[in-house]
Amino acid sequence: MENNLIRIAISANTLASLIESGCIHAVDFKCLDIDSKKTVWKLFLSAVKLTKNNKSGYQEKGYV
Repeated sequence: MENNLIRIAISANTLASLIESGCIHAVDFKCLDIDSKKTVWKLFLSAVKLTKNNKSGYQEKGYV
């Protein structure tokens, strides 16, 4: 059986944008190290906290 995985690196800002827009979900990928996993979880948790009136960005809140 052929492995269909593609290993890539993506910036936290780009990932945050994809999460916020709903283009990518936690089940779509897996983290390969603990630091990446911690950052990804922070990004998803902060996306949940964002409201329509308060989308000031991930960097300003210190999540990235």
